[in-house]
Parts: sequence; C-alpha cells; structure tokens
Amino acid sequence: MKRIAVRTRWALRAVAAAVGAVALFTATAPPASANWGGCSGQTCLEVEGSGLYVARLTVTPAPGAAFYGRFHLYGPGLKGQSALMNWHKGSRYGVAVGHGVNGHTKFCAEGWEHDASGAAKRMVGRTCVDVHM
Repeated sequence: MKRIAVRTRWALRAVAAAVGAVALFTATAPPASANWGGCSGQTCLEVEGSGLYVARLTVTPAPGAAFYGRFHLYGPGLKGQSALMNWHKGSRYGVAVGHGVNGHTKFCAEGWEHDASGAAKRMVGRTCVDVHM
C-alpha cells in the first residue's frame, strides 16, 4: 500500500510540474507573428510585423495589374512616394518602419496612374490596413 501512495505522489508531482512548465511557457511566449494586408483596385498593401511591431510596409500592384505611375504610402509619421515607373507583377515599393505602433494604427497606400508627360491621370486603387493585436 505504501508503494502505491509513493507512486501516486510521484505521478501527481510530475503532472503538476508539467502543467506549471506549460503555463510558464505560455505566459512568457512572444505574441504570434502577424501580417496584415489587403488589395483594392490595382493597389495592394502588406504590413509585416508581430503584434503591434511593424517591421516593413510593402506596396505592390494587384495580381494582373499593370500601369505607369506611382504609389503613395502614408500613416502616422509616414508619408512616402515611390518612383514614377511601369508597375507590373513582381514590382514592389517598400518602406522599413522598425518600431511599435499604437493599437488600431492605420496605414494606407494609393496607386496613381500617370500619362506620358508624368502628370497624374487617375487613382487606380486605395487600400488601408488597421494594425491591431
């Protein structure tokens, strides 16, 4: 009988230690990696980061889109403009951010088509991403 009680106590201690280790790991694990993105018209925006940390913003033409123009990228403390060029599959305009942002921070990208003289002709897409946990 004494042997059964010793084995039972040992098993209960092992289970308690395992549960404690899992709880400790869960409490100290970093937030899951998260990426946000979306497309509208001929403009796609991807926000790379983890939690509320934003590493990079990347603007690309939507799948199948091609135009001559530029992208505008903006949000809190950020106002960028790409080169004036022919945009097509594989083209990208990126900006490194490298810091945390407040919850529900909004970043937006606009695609603008230009004519041969370089004058803005029309907006070809505007998409925004809300960064949150």
